[in-house]
Amino acid sequence: MRLGRWAGGALIAAVLGVGAYVGAARAGWLRPDEADMRARYAMPASRFIAVGAQALHVVDQGPRRADVPVVMLVHGSFASLHMWDGWAAGLKDRYRVIRFDRPGMGLSGPQPQGMYDGDAEAALIGALARQMNLPPFVLVGTSSAGEGVAHYAAQHPQALRGLVLANIAAGPLKPAPHFTPWFKAVLAFDGLLGGHHIPAMWGGILRMNYADPTRVSPELVLEWTQLNNRAQGWPHHFGKAPPFSGTPADLAAITTPTLVLWSDRDPEVPLAKDGRQTLERLGAMDKSLSVVKDCGHMMPLECSQASLVPMQAFLSRISR
Repeated sequence: MRLGRWAGGALIAAVLGVGAYVGAARAGWLRPDEADMRARYAMPASRFIAVGAQALHVVDQGPRRADVPVVMLVHGSFASLHMWDGWAAGLKDRYRVIRFDRPGMGLSGPQPQGMYDGDAEAALIGALARQMNLPPFVLVGTSSAGEGVAHYAAQHPQALRGLVLANIAAGPLKPAPHFTPWFKAVLAFDGLLGGHHIPAMWGGILRMNYADPTRVSPELVLEWTQLNNRAQGWPHHFGKAPPFSGTPADLAAITTPTLVLWSDRDPEVPLAKDGRQTLERLGAMDKSLSVVKDCGHMMPLECSQASLVPMQAFLSRISR
């Protein structure tokens, strides 16, 4: 009888605890403290600037001489400029490396109009380049950043010295993920939280996009959870057309020397489809495809050193 009462009391306490957690999440009480986030995730080279009305976290490293090529790195969805830590470490001795947290991600602020599409991101790249008074530079975009990066490259060939497109969609993107029953349960619970997200959700997303899920560290899951929970309650509006709808036309209009960099085990935008189509649709005369083996969709995170090798070769060639 005592055991039964204890079990019943424990069940009631658990239900109350879950209910309190859900209530606190939906009320926004679990949103991370901004000062703590900057203390954790800003870098010595971090700058917090305004580009028009956009609050932007920017990291600018490497030599500033006029003869040093400039490389701008644009990360994928729900990530941050830390996605490029490995690449930046390998490039900053020879190149000026600029990266930023995309609007609504990392330590940047929300997009002022709440618009998150390729047009808005291409406009931001242009505004940042003008504000920093950049000479023709090398622009790199991975995953969802490829939409805005390709759009900018199509519109502003004179502003670019080179282009790298890594694991982007070659055309309209309609993801059809295959979730396990466990992850469906995680998503169902996560959906009760009013925009707050639990570590299990981000851990599942990361592991699904890695070729080797064991490479996903607890520290990376915590980083993604905390940084993305900053955006709880921020407005997000997307265009009516599916993402990357305009990318085929943009690719055809690109004339800048371009490296197409792809993972051989990307489940989101497979090499056999999107990688080959990206190369074929490019209008550039100088274009090439390099494949990174045993790597998933989040190439700069999972395979930073292996993917950096063809990047460095491309930069050396176009910099001569």
